[in-house]
Amino acid sequence: MQTFIFGLTLGLSIGPIAILILNQSINCGFKNGALCGLGAATADLTYAIITFTFGSVLLSLLNNHMDIIPVVSALILIIFGLWMIYTTFRKKEHKEAGKYSLTCKFPLITTYGLTIANPLTIIVFSGFAGILTAQENSNVLIHALVIFLASLSIQMLIALAGSKLSGFFSKPVTLLYFNVVSALGIIVIGVSQIF
Repeated sequence: MQTFIFGLTLGLSIGPIAILILNQSINCGFKNGALCGLGAATADLTYAIITFTFGSVLLSLLNNHMDIIPVVSALILIIFGLWMIYTTFRKKEHKEAGKYSLTCKFPLITTYGLTIANPLTIIVFSGFAGILTAQENSNVLIHALVIFLASLSIQMLIALAGSKLSGFFSKPVTLLYFNVVSALGIIVIGVSQIF
């Protein structure tokens, strides 16, 4: 369940990729928005498989320090969530929704590449990987697929919302609220591992 919630919070984060999905849905229709969402969710799957696999290998090498790894990983998530809230209120990204758009060609591949190139995704997956792989009986592939499905479900909702509710999602305050909710979800996951 925790893995699914993590995947949902990843999808809820309204940064450039989510804005791109919204814009593609608004400008090119639901199909293009959905393909963008599939590209983003597939990138999340790629990161999940890589970080959970290497996290498992790394943790087996650090077996003597297993008690501190979940705490450090939880702190990474908490700091990342706080950073998301801070930058949400500082940046004007949520006010510039029209800035992130593509042509209507190759939405899946383009969005996959843009999501893979996002260094913040690496940080948040690394934090969660430390928590997940420190748990007993963690199956990397199952957790990666759960994150993919959770992320995909949110990405499809974003694409559908963009195609149906374009006026609502063009409001800056809406994007701001989604970012704060996503950040709080990441912080809660981190705090739950410490206490």
